[in-house]
Amino acid sequence: MLSTRSQTIIIWWGLAFILIYGLSLGFLLKMVPLPSAHLSAAAVAAFYTANAFQVRLGAVICSYSSAFMVPLSVVIYVQMARLEKGVPIWSILQLAGGCMMSIFLVLPPLFWGVAAFTPSRPPEITLIMHELANLTLTTTDQYYIFQMVAIAVVSLTQKSDPHSAFPRWMGYFTIWAAIMFEAGAIAFLFKSGPFAWNGLFVFWSPFSIFGAWFFALGFTVLRALKHQAGLQPA
Repeated sequence: MLSTRSQTIIIWWGLAFILIYGLSLGFLLKMVPLPSAHLSAAAVAAFYTANAFQVRLGAVICSYSSAFMVPLSVVIYVQMARLEKGVPIWSILQLAGGCMMSIFLVLPPLFWGVAAFTPSRPPEITLIMHELANLTLTTTDQYYIFQMVAIAVVSLTQKSDPHSAFPRWMGYFTIWAAIMFEAGAIAFLFKSGPFAWNGLFVFWSPFSIFGAWFFALGFTVLRALKHQAGLQPA
């Protein structure tokens, strides 16, 4: 009973942190959407000078909340391991991918905070930090694929528990989300259009789909935990 309750608390912890993170990106860091990649060094430096306190405050709040993938990944591991026979290899892959993916959500606010930390520095240095933050956020194709493929495999193959956290539709949703995320790295090649860091396929589509996927997965896990708690003796 303690484990089920603890998992529920951890999931709500992750859901609260992603909400805080998203609000900080939009209202404090002012990075929803990301500024144009065509801004000059002087224009970027002027943005950080005019919004120095807000950006640094946003960096502080994101420092507390940006690793939200870690608690979610831990509970997903526990729920997936229940369904696998033998060594839970897909569960382990999911846990590693989810935790490593969190690095690329932690770093962008840190870089934006550094860009705003000393407004008097040469604009070219601030521009470097700004570009590093934006590209780190949008080109996160390195690790997420391992988590999503693992979740999709378990969702589409497990049949032992009809009340699991991974219904078949979650597998298809996860595959679709993974495919849509693949466009992120293309932002290195374009400064305008749908594949720029603030474009439809690199920013808006992954940003909205990731939020929907995260909350949908949180919902299915919470539903499964509620069912598991009902099966436990009082």
